[in-house]
Amino acid sequence: MRQKWTALKNIISNYENRDGLFLSLIREDGLIICANATMLKQLHLKPEGIKEVNFFDLLDPVNLNDFKQAVRRTGEEKTSSSMEVFLKNGYYHPMKWEINPFAREKEDQTYLCVGHKLLDDERLQHFNRLGEKNYQVIVEGLNAGILFQDEKGELISVNQKTAEIFNTTLERLYQLTDIKTLWNDAWEITSEDGDPVRFEDTPFIKALQTGEPQTEILVIKLRNGENKWLHFSSQPLFDEKTNLACSVISNIADLTQEKKLVLELKERKAVFGSFMDQTPNLAWVVDEDSNLIFASNAFYSYFGLDKKKLKNKKITDLIPAPVAKSLYEKHQQVFQTGEATEIVEKVKWADGTNYVFHINLFPIDSGTGKKMLGGHAVNLADKFAVEKKLKEANDRLLLLTRATTDAIWEWDMQTGHIFRNDALMDMIGYQLGDQKGLSWWLRRIHPEDRDRVSDAVKESTDHNRQSWEEEYRFKCADGVYKHMRDKGYIVYENGLPVKMIGSLQDISNLKEMENQLMEEKLERQKEISEAVIRAQEKERTKIGYELHDNVNQILSTTKMFVDMLTPSSREEKEIKSKSVEYILLAIEEIRKLSKELVVPQLKEKGLVDSIQVLIDDIHFSNVVKIKFAHDLENDLLAPGKKVTLFRIVQEQLKNIIKHSQASKVDIHLQNKEGITRLIIKDNGVGFDARQTHRGIGLSNIYERVRFYNGEADIQTAPGNGCILVVSIPSF
Repeated sequence: MRQKWTALKNIISNYENRDGLFLSLIREDGLIICANATMLKQLHLKPEGIKEVNFFDLLDPVNLNDFKQAVRRTGEEKTSSSMEVFLKNGYYHPMKWEINPFAREKEDQTYLCVGHKLLDDERLQHFNRLGEKNYQVIVEGLNAGILFQDEKGELISVNQKTAEIFNTTLERLYQLTDIKTLWNDAWEITSEDGDPVRFEDTPFIKALQTGEPQTEILVIKLRNGENKWLHFSSQPLFDEKTNLACSVISNIADLTQEKKLVLELKERKAVFGSFMDQTPNLAWVVDEDSNLIFASNAFYSYFGLDKKKLKNKKITDLIPAPVAKSLYEKHQQVFQTGEATEIVEKVKWADGTNYVFHINLFPIDSGTGKKMLGGHAVNLADKFAVEKKLKEANDRLLLLTRATTDAIWEWDMQTGHIFRNDALMDMIGYQLGDQKGLSWWLRRIHPEDRDRVSDAVKESTDHNRQSWEEEYRFKCADGVYKHMRDKGYIVYENGLPVKMIGSLQDISNLKEMENQLMEEKLERQKEISEAVIRAQEKERTKIGYELHDNVNQILSTTKMFVDMLTPSSREEKEIKSKSVEYILLAIEEIRKLSKELVVPQLKEKGLVDSIQVLIDDIHFSNVVKIKFAHDLENDLLAPGKKVTLFRIVQEQLKNIIKHSQASKVDIHLQNKEGITRLIIKDNGVGFDARQTHRGIGLSNIYERVRFYNGEADIQTAPGNGCILVVSIPSF
């Protein structure tokens, strides 16, 4: 036993702040053998019953399995391990625990668990206040980072996902103080454009200042040098007494992977375009009719031409006559023989200057059967300086050609022939021998996209546009639709379109990431809204019970004291009678109000029975006749949907009694084809829905229905009563 306590003291002595440590000796199944006074006091545990407490029951379920595995692994490997978990102390709060293999007790391995709080007392109070209404969002928001900050921007709470996004731990995050100074002076944080973002300009500080939700993408440089693109969606939280923003919650989504893919794509395009624009050679491509298809910037510059106006013009009309005559003869020779040629040509310029050019001419396979020729020329005066650059350019072109994965196509609009390169055919899964015409391609575009793409191509040629771009779904050889981005450039001859050259990109992964990001965003918004609704119902119930159990008790006591009075005159008796009457009236009104505020026990009574009780109460105290028709109640409705439907009935009946002057109300509740439909119709005075301001009651109805992806519609007119139709999915 002495050896065991010596080992225990040695483990504890490794910790600097031993006074605030939580110490617990547990078995592998979680049962606590003993615990120190700090742990007993902080977790409200009784010393005499400590051996009946299971340590695992104190953990949040989200951490339970990981902690059990850590205990098992510690026992097997005989080494210490640590992890951050949420432990229950009235509310769950974050702690760091170290698990140490201790000793065997009979047949069971025991473990010494040493824990310390990650939050100071002040921040823990903030955390507990937030945890009462937002705990599920804080701890269980596993797919997105959650960040709570106070009115100064200091951290109150973060979840584990936030720590993962910033490549750190909860403990390190909770150690941060004076966030403003760190943000402005120590951290590197910019906008997407690279401009520094001051702490005062962050979305969470703007949300606190304006009281409105704010969103922005920030680029944050981590300690390891990695840049991360993070989407911040910040929502202010308000103090119930002052109605001022007192804290802010931010939802953080990591967009780094998507941004890197986009930047990589832009970089590849920029490299290719830069290479083609900056080659130092006089390079050109012509067809068999001597039309200029392409020329390098050096070519246009050398002859003083405007490249925007000269594509598809005859090369013989663009360059000086002596040069044109010589080139034309050599071009025809290459077209006739189909063999490359290399010549040195002496040309005399109009001003009498002699130039000697080293010229290479070579045939080009266009893939369409149409003959094309390429050439480049070097002034021999610059030959030796240019030869080195030419070799480097050719090497870069060869490397770029091998490395590119761009899918290229060319459509000869005169013959109808379409050429598609290997990369394109590999992308869609068809063999090169399967290449077909335009109609074959259009039939494989998704029916919902086909007409739009066809119309876009036709409209671009009808209006003499230089290019078009569309995104659509294409059915590949394996039967799977891929999302494609297709861009075509149009070549005109004598004002008529004769050719299109384009590129195809598979953007399926980007589309999938966009959809996932949108779904995650909607899910987080739904979770936040659901937490708000639960908090509202909880607060209403609390107020209802407080009115019933406290205020009514005070009024009842007051009535008892008034009854004890013995008035001597007739006026005093009338005053006493009136006082009792008003007290009873106040008691009855508070009873009705508290009953309306308290959440109905729908699990016990069911939705139909609860609505019927509400109707019976109205019949007892009001002349409005209410008829309630329903089919068999759908018990598969989620509890939240049942509460929503009950609250809508409650709110609308209150509106009818207060404003409509109706004598009859019909309520229909039915479930058909997976849709639950609630219809409330009255024969009251009605109103003009276009001019009437939507009050709090109607706004609550619309907000509750929208939360469950449902629809609400009001049909009314002055003198024609009102019909409210609510539809929400049953499942």
